[in-house]
Amino acid sequence: MDPSNDANILTKILKTFLSSSAKVRKLVDELSKKLGCEVGISNIDEEPIYGNINLPITYDLEINNFIYGKIYGSDQSIKTISEIISMLVSKELDKKRIGSEVLGLYREINMIYNLSEMISEKIDGSSIAVTALNEAKRIIDITHGSVFILNEETGLVEQVARIGHNPNPDKNITNQNPILKDLIQKGTSLIIPSGAIQKNSALNHLKAVMYAPLKVKHRTLGLIVLGNENDKDFTAAELKLLTTIALQSAGAIESAQLYQKGLKESREREQAIMKIHKASQKFVPHEFIKSLGKDKLTEVALGDLVEREVTVMFVDIRGFTTLSENMAPTENFYFINAFNKKMGPIIRKNEGFIMQYLGDGFMAIFPNGSQDALRASLEMHEELSVYNIERDLENRKPVKIGIGMQSGKLIMGITGDVERMDAAIISDTVNTAARIEGLSKYYGSNILFTDLCMENLVDKHEFNYRYLGPVVVQGKVKPIDLYECIDGDEEKLRSHKLATLKIFEEGMELYFNKEFAMAAVTFQKIVKKNPLDNAAKLFLNRSAHLITQEIEDDWKGVAAMDFK
Repeated sequence: MDPSNDANILTKILKTFLSSSAKVRKLVDELSKKLGCEVGISNIDEEPIYGNINLPITYDLEINNFIYGKIYGSDQSIKTISEIISMLVSKELDKKRIGSEVLGLYREINMIYNLSEMISEKIDGSSIAVTALNEAKRIIDITHGSVFILNEETGLVEQVARIGHNPNPDKNITNQNPILKDLIQKGTSLIIPSGAIQKNSALNHLKAVMYAPLKVKHRTLGLIVLGNENDKDFTAAELKLLTTIALQSAGAIESAQLYQKGLKESREREQAIMKIHKASQKFVPHEFIKSLGKDKLTEVALGDLVEREVTVMFVDIRGFTTLSENMAPTENFYFINAFNKKMGPIIRKNEGFIMQYLGDGFMAIFPNGSQDALRASLEMHEELSVYNIERDLENRKPVKIGIGMQSGKLIMGITGDVERMDAAIISDTVNTAARIEGLSKYYGSNILFTDLCMENLVDKHEFNYRYLGPVVVQGKVKPIDLYECIDGDEEKLRSHKLATLKIFEEGMELYFNKEFAMAAVTFQKIVKKNPLDNAAKLFLNRSAHLITQEIEDDWKGVAAMDFK
């Protein structure tokens, strides 16, 4: 706040002091009596505020060489009174300045919170841009706004969102592309001078314009431009708010771009894998042939089948898109083969076989049950620990996997026609195992298995695990009890989970007894010890959420999972 630009505020403070503040009036009265002089005070327009202004001696009331009123007196002693009044007004001005700054900070913090919450629900850049403009319009006086993004593939600046009428928008964007691109590359914020606005044909329908860059780390994605068609001057505080909005939005837009890029790469990867898969369909796992009671592929006939009680395991390479984004297609292929080369022997060592490779993972079958499957899971994680040491020496990112498994019956057989045959498995067990693997991402667990796997274990004491409650996976109605094998975690996290196992079990018991407040406190203790305990964090959030919810009498704590 600058006094030279705020005459109204200073005059208002003076008037308030002398008309509403009894203490200040009393102070002036007492000073007047002690100094033996008559006193009068007016505003800068010489309108009386206090006492008699028809006195011979006059002094200006001023702060920082800015006059905001006058003081009148019968002798020179009124100068002392004028200095005291100016001191009081100056202090009140400081209070208002601090209050204004605090209000501005609160406004900015509240905006950041609201915007973060809103854009967290969006997964595409355009929706995030629209949300950012709407939030800007809510807190800043604007009639127009646009979000521009630099398309790195085409090198052109594209408008992804706008509010307010813009004559000939497409033509203006085309003509202004070099300017927009230059502003994006500079990455600075600015309130555009009115003269420059009127000279620009794309902006001259506006009276005020400012912009801020969409910056992430050391690069700029685009710009947010705001304008007002009415008489207005944007302030530095408003530019700061716009810069904050742009900063919040930029990270979300980049994440959305990476997500879309990931989808595109995933589709491209799936197409490449499908070609490989079509070529590999001629081959059938030898273990599959043995399960049919045959020794050679040539002995297999169309219609051969067998029903078996097995454990099905799905293995997925975590963050495969991130790992592969800097690899050429050939490197991708070599990477997948190197991974499978390390995992395949472990599966076979534990009496299992890989039924199908899935590009960034595989499906394996263990005819002897879940004991073998869990042993293989732990050995795979041990092998990856060694492998990641090698990758670290080569400055490569570590490889992590998620494993899900289910036990049950399935039919293995040969299907097709006389010209084309293929190995096939038909079972709900396979679908459920795939869903469980998907849930391992949700729960942040390396190894998940079901109650049927637990029942199938010959020696339950061989492994350490935690109960994660009942879930209903996509496409199912009946709940499945879920368990996390913690032996597959890195040593520090595994030690933490072992040390807090009893506390976790207490938290789960409180949770299923609907004592959500106590459950939240219990899980908070675990998360405080190690924030990387994702399952504890998940149940902490669930418990905290359910504290304020109305819970039905027949609530069993079943989590419905509507995703694969």
